[in-house]
Amino acid sequence: MLPAYLGAFALTLAVEVPVYVVVLAALTGLGRAPAALAAVGVNVVTHPALWWGLRPFAARPAYPYLLCAAEAVVCLVEWGLLVAWTRRPGGTRAGMAVLGLAVVAANAASTLAGLLLSG
Repeated sequence: MLPAYLGAFALTLAVEVPVYVVVLAALTGLGRAPAALAAVGVNVVTHPALWWGLRPFAARPAYPYLLCAAEAVVCLVEWGLLVAWTRRPGGTRAGMAVLGLAVVAANAASTLAGLLLSG
C-alpha cells in the first residue's frame, strides 16, 4: 500500500510542481526554488489526507463523486495556502483568480494522470 501511495505522490508532484512554479514565478516574482517549495508544501498538506481518506471508498459506486468533491476541497485548500504564503499573488483579485485557475488545472491534470496510469 505504501509503495502505491509514494508512486501517486511522486506523480502528483511531477505534474503539479511545474505548473505552480511557472504561475507563482509570473504572479509573485518568486524564484524557482521557493515556488517549487511552496508547490511541494501544499501537496504535503493535501495529498496524504486525500489519498488515505478516499482509500476505503475506492470500490464503491459513489467513488467518482467523492473524488470530485474531495478534489474540489483540495483545490480550495491549496489555493488558500498559496495565497497566504505568497501574500496575495499579483497583488490583485485577477492574480488570485489566475492562481485559482492554475490550482484547478494542476489538480485536474494530476488526477487525470493518476486515473490513466492506475488503469
